[in-house]
Amino acid sequence: MSGRFVIIGAGPAGMRAAEVLRQKSPEADILLIGDEPHLPYDRPPLSKAFITDALDAARLALKPESFYAEQRIRLKLGARAEAIDRAGKTVLLAGGERVGYDRLLLATGCSGRTLPATLGTAVPVHYLRSLADAERIRAALRSGGEVVMIGGGFIGLEIAASARKLGAAVTVLEMAPRLMSRAVPALISDFVRALHERHGVAFEFDARLKALARGADGRPLVESARHAYPCDLAIAGIGAEPNTALAQAAGLAVEDGICVDAWGRTGDPDIFAAGDVTRHDSPILGRAIRIESWQVALNQAAIVAAAMLGAAEPYAELPWLWTDQYDCNIQALGLFEARLEPLLRGDPAAGAFSLLGLDAEGRIAAAITVNNGRDMGVLRRLATARAALAKDALADPQRKLSDLLKAARSG
Repeated sequence: MSGRFVIIGAGPAGMRAAEVLRQKSPEADILLIGDEPHLPYDRPPLSKAFITDALDAARLALKPESFYAEQRIRLKLGARAEAIDRAGKTVLLAGGERVGYDRLLLATGCSGRTLPATLGTAVPVHYLRSLADAERIRAALRSGGEVVMIGGGFIGLEIAASARKLGAAVTVLEMAPRLMSRAVPALISDFVRALHERHGVAFEFDARLKALARGADGRPLVESARHAYPCDLAIAGIGAEPNTALAQAAGLAVEDGICVDAWGRTGDPDIFAAGDVTRHDSPILGRAIRIESWQVALNQAAIVAAAMLGAAEPYAELPWLWTDQYDCNIQALGLFEARLEPLLRGDPAAGAFSLLGLDAEGRIAAAITVNNGRDMGVLRRLATARAALAKDALADPQRKLSDLLKAARSG
């Protein structure tokens, strides 16, 4: 299928969709619109190497500028889409320009949640979603400074680790009773807390923010219901909101994300969506989910781009996330729900282990590896195989998972 393909959102999902569209449709007219001035770039390093290693921003680019010229993918960067005219099949940009489409892809991503205005404005608070945000945080971090990190999720803890590497004192205020509570079981939360405490991070849990103020000496204060924390830098990582305003104004279904099926199709046959912004049907989980991850941004976008050209393959992968904190790598497969039976493989005290989540039939439905990434590829295949395995074999780190996979396939 040839025609005019417009992609709103020049992040990883938008870039990957444009790449696949060109691969599968040599004659298509492809326009990639992004509201940032940068080429599509890799976001995971923003909270880590970009802050700690003075990584050059140019090295974050997913593709060089020459790629887009060679692939005849037109770029319109630093441009904001303001409205979609579904009847006229046009997109209105800030400044009044209209661009027409035959098929439209929304890859608008997410924005960071912000603290309530009732806390006051006496203290500037940094958030991390974009390259510009990361540049501001990197410029403000200094050795010997004091950082208050509001939020103990993946991003907050990655920033905390980066700040400690640079010699800053760090206090993390977490509103929940434990770290990363929405993504991992308590065993992993406890391991990560101990990891950060060994590196000198202080915590307040069940924290209730009271105010952002200035002390008598003029220094910024982040006040909780229990304590007041003087700091040189306040950062908040309290989750993200999908950028659905454009879709909602166009009359598309929105519910914690743009609602799409397993092919990225919205209720309009000519409008699709991909990436973090989507609440997409999962054939594996049997329900709609919204996942903010590199995997969804790239892999789902490739499937959706093919679907825009008429392909019939659905996006059917278990969610996969990862985080690097200090020298610790944690990977999570699937959703570790309360209904699953946890099964430990290895010893957390040794610093490398895996935690499996088994369903009622004894099949792997979720898994988390800690400094044990070699297990993840096999665990992914075991979960896909949907085979019931002996618990004692799974729990024994001396038993190779690859052997269990072979046995499951032969059986």
